[in-house]
Amino acid sequence: MRLFDAHAHLDFYANAPQVAAQAQACGLSLLACTVTPGGYLGAARDLAGAPGVHLAAGAHPWWVADGRVTERDVDALVAMLPGLRFVGEVGLDFSLAHVGEGTEGRQTAAFERIMRACAETSEPARPKVVSIHSVRSADVVLDVLERTGAGKACHCVFHWFSGRPEELWRAARMGCRFSFGERSLATRRGREYVREVPAELLLTETDLPEGEAVQGDAREIASSLERAVREASELRDEDVGALALSNAHALLGDGEGGGTA
Repeated sequence: MRLFDAHAHLDFYANAPQVAAQAQACGLSLLACTVTPGGYLGAARDLAGAPGVHLAAGAHPWWVADGRVTERDVDALVAMLPGLRFVGEVGLDFSLAHVGEGTEGRQTAAFERIMRACAETSEPARPKVVSIHSVRSADVVLDVLERTGAGKACHCVFHWFSGRPEELWRAARMGCRFSFGERSLATRRGREYVREVPAELLLTETDLPEGEAVQGDAREIASSLERAVREASELRDEDVGALALSNAHALLGDGEGGGTA
């Protein structure tokens, strides 16, 4: 493994199997997040056995908020969790674009059910890895992680963290990781947090692609990671590439691995 993408949406590529093969060829390993349980099942079929692809089952808060992820879908995800190691994208989004009558409660109830099931089915020797979305909701996300025990039982990774400084440090004290990419580093807060996050909690990501059903190339992912590594290295005055790679191995626990749900 030369590079690790802690948050990508591989199943959004129309040519996902081809992108996965390209990733393997260029030494790129990734946590492939999905946004619905159905999307996970489809990706598991299309990407079965793909080396370096760690496929995560998700229920994205945007999809929960607008009803594309239903209670039945959450039931399906919870039922799958005993057999899964990787979970995501899950979390909360309380930005104006994704809240409305009852949506905050619906998001929180779904997220809490998922995280409680993650905590109950995570194994101490191989903790579940959970990629978390937390826009304008980090305090509630952290409350859920504490209340359910998932903050201790799982390896929680805050994707593109943009909460308040006190929330960042609360998450860090809990042992949560943080994944940063080009898009987060384009913000003042993202650059500040990359400088401040404890070294052992820092990971790299892309959140690519930017749309669904697009043709892609793994070299785009690798190039984005390399640019993020260069900028983060300048901000921290250390080799973030080597640091993030070491942290990725620690996160996965089993070395590079691959094709693992």
